[in-house]
Amino acid sequence: MATSTILLTHEEKIMSTSTILLTQEDNGLAASAIKCIKQAAEHAYSQMKPDGHWYLEVRSSISFTVQWICIRQILGPPISQEEAAKFQAWLLSQQNTEDGSWGLAPAVHEWDGDVSTTVEAYFGLKLLGTPVDYKTMRRARAFILRHGGVARVGVLTQLVLAMFGIIAWKDMAQVPAELMALPAGLSPVNIYSFSYWSRVSAVPVMLLKHHQPVFPIYPVGADDGEEVLGATFLDELFINPLDRKLKSIPELSTLWQEGQVGRFACTMIDKAASMVEPVLKRTMLRSYCLDQCVQYIVNHLDAGGFGSLTISNFLCVVGLHAAGFAASHPVMGHLTQAMQDSLWEDQDGLRMQVTIGPVWDTALMTLGLLETGLADNRTDVTVKWFKDHQILKTHGDYVVTNPRAALPGGWSFQYCNEYFPDNDDTLVCLMAIVMRNPKEINSACGSRALNWLLAMQGGDGGWGAYDIDNTSKVANLFPFADGVEFFDPSVPDITGRVLEVLGYIICEPTCTAILPPAIYQRIRDACKKGLEYVARTQDKLTGTWWARWHVNYLNGTSSVLCALPYLSFIQQPDEPILISEPLSWIKAVQNPDGGWGESLGSYRDESLAGSGLVSTPTQTAWAIMALLSHLPHTDPAIERGVRYLLRTQVDVPTGVTWDQEAYVSVGFPNTLWLDFGCMKHGYPMVALGRYLHACKQH
Repeated sequence: MATSTILLTHEEKIMSTSTILLTQEDNGLAASAIKCIKQAAEHAYSQMKPDGHWYLEVRSSISFTVQWICIRQILGPPISQEEAAKFQAWLLSQQNTEDGSWGLAPAVHEWDGDVSTTVEAYFGLKLLGTPVDYKTMRRARAFILRHGGVARVGVLTQLVLAMFGIIAWKDMAQVPAELMALPAGLSPVNIYSFSYWSRVSAVPVMLLKHHQPVFPIYPVGADDGEEVLGATFLDELFINPLDRKLKSIPELSTLWQEGQVGRFACTMIDKAASMVEPVLKRTMLRSYCLDQCVQYIVNHLDAGGFGSLTISNFLCVVGLHAAGFAASHPVMGHLTQAMQDSLWEDQDGLRMQVTIGPVWDTALMTLGLLETGLADNRTDVTVKWFKDHQILKTHGDYVVTNPRAALPGGWSFQYCNEYFPDNDDTLVCLMAIVMRNPKEINSACGSRALNWLLAMQGGDGGWGAYDIDNTSKVANLFPFADGVEFFDPSVPDITGRVLEVLGYIICEPTCTAILPPAIYQRIRDACKKGLEYVARTQDKLTGTWWARWHVNYLNGTSSVLCALPYLSFIQQPDEPILISEPLSWIKAVQNPDGGWGESLGSYRDESLAGSGLVSTPTQTAWAIMALLSHLPHTDPAIERGVRYLLRTQVDVPTGVTWDQEAYVSVGFPNTLWLDFGCMKHGYPMVALGRYLHACKQH
């Protein structure tokens, strides 16, 4: 067989980016992998922006597109017929063909249609002027009525409908503005005990619940901009239009009979709050708290709007408008522009993303190029882009409960989310920067990022996403929680990825030579605590770890296993439990085609852990990375996985990539599923790069 060559790198465990020549003789699989990564790198570079970054779509549900349609209804400008056709095309393309519903994930997941999402889609289409007698609308309507009608929708859908008078504000769960007066650290429920994503949603909802606005409806195509009465706009979606009582809040008797004492007590508090709400609305305390809501929002505005999420910007725009901010106010224009920046258009139509993730996209694509040894001088431009987007001046909300992290140094997921950097984006940016040039660990950029990550370690030894020790679940007992996690505790998946980066740094010769001794010791101590955390959170029956942010046990287990080789300096717990058992589990759940695919259903049913889905390139890459961390590259499971990635690559005008219909990331388990466009390409590049490094090593 002809010899295949490629510039790759290796130095023990460390994959530095200094290039050496790798020669593969008589190794057809390696030769094919070399060809694949060259073409994959070509495609990656073709997607790079001139300033060195990447920006790919974040896929999610239709809810966020409907929110943008509502903003245009409320503030204008009116949606044109051309725009309406593009929104309509995308919304209809997401409808389930079998039952007429809209779900939370693509059909490949066989996830049941969702009544809240279907009501939102129907509402959005009707606002766009879609006739109710269209077949798609009739089928959606039938699905909604079979599942209890509008009365069964969740809290966020209720908010959207209440804004237009379709349901009554008074029937909804309470989110009193007085929460703003509860002190952090003293009250079990306060805005800083909420996770970042629930905090930036709850504050504008407090404004909405107080002012209870009802906006007019002007469907696209209506005669001369004729207003339609909101109170009857969706009558056809109620089982009985004369009975509009919401049925999403469980009855107190049901909660008591089921022994849900906490939810029973919190539902009682909610009902009591609704009774005293008319009195509270007239108090000085309420006025003060409403002012605090507005101040919190204004003080947290940046180029991404408020919290850089579509839902938070949507609620903020409507909440401030209800509080008296005119549509022409600069703050309103700023927020709507931030939302507009998240629009995505292609041949499938026009839609709104849940958020944007250029930092994550850029870091993962860069890691793919670095791991394959195909990073060139263009990557230096990317490093500059990382430095330009590092948060170095703004003290985020995390400081309120974690003054140790008072010196900023992290990255956010978006172009700009100054007050809410996160550990996951920070660790992957730091990894990419240090892999490109290990000396960066002592630069202002590297040292600030490293110190911030170390300061964000929780008391339990793990890392969460945005906060430290954010573990209170009290808010989730209240009716307003409705599937949204109001807490952000340490989780094994992020902890594993942080440990891999920290372990890499203290095993990389250049880093260890220049790190100050005190910092080196801090890293070792953090790794020891982190290892204790992952050992404690391992599932002792299967040897796996679950994941909060990507699906699911495959990701959590891979994240931890990839870190462990770097932590050999720590006396590790029982090796068969920590390493051998999860490796055996990964092999056991491999699909017959050589890939891996884990269902979203594993968040509901642990028996589906690691399985239940067609193979995906992202999850296959995670599994290969985990196995390569502890097994030779010739292991049959690894080779079958590599063959799957090679076999499933698809040609594109520039190079090759991978297709992936499935969602493999998580907003909220069972409530909001996501898919980041970078992952189906970046992770296979990382896996194949590590496979070829292993070929060279052996």
